[in-house]
Amino acid sequence: MSIWAAFADQYGGIWGASRHALTVGFAATMVFSIGPRILPHFGGVHGIFGKAPHVSQPVVAPVGCTLRVSSEPLAYEGLLPFAWKVLPVSGMLELSGVLLFAANLALTFLLGRSAFAQSRA
Repeated sequence: MSIWAAFADQYGGIWGASRHALTVGFAATMVFSIGPRILPHFGGVHGIFGKAPHVSQPVVAPVGCTLRVSSEPLAYEGLLPFAWKVLPVSGMLELSGVLLFAANLALTFLLGRSAFAQSRA
């Protein structure tokens, strides 16, 4: 996408979609997928609080990112005006993924079982 942006981008849509694909599409999804498995152990908690948010979050954010990356060039470059209506939906999906991640980790650290507690015989 960066090569396409270098040659064809006029209003920042292709370049913005390229950056978004790299940051949210790759880096954030990697953190959201691996973080719930590793961060509780660093914090001394036995495991992740909820399995459903842990499974649904890596699906919600990439769907929002895919919508964003596919509709941003169309909207900003003026190719498809309807794409402007897709951008807020993509943002809400991505925000939902971030909030699921944060809430699940917060509940893990607040209510989780300590990994250092002595086990009862």
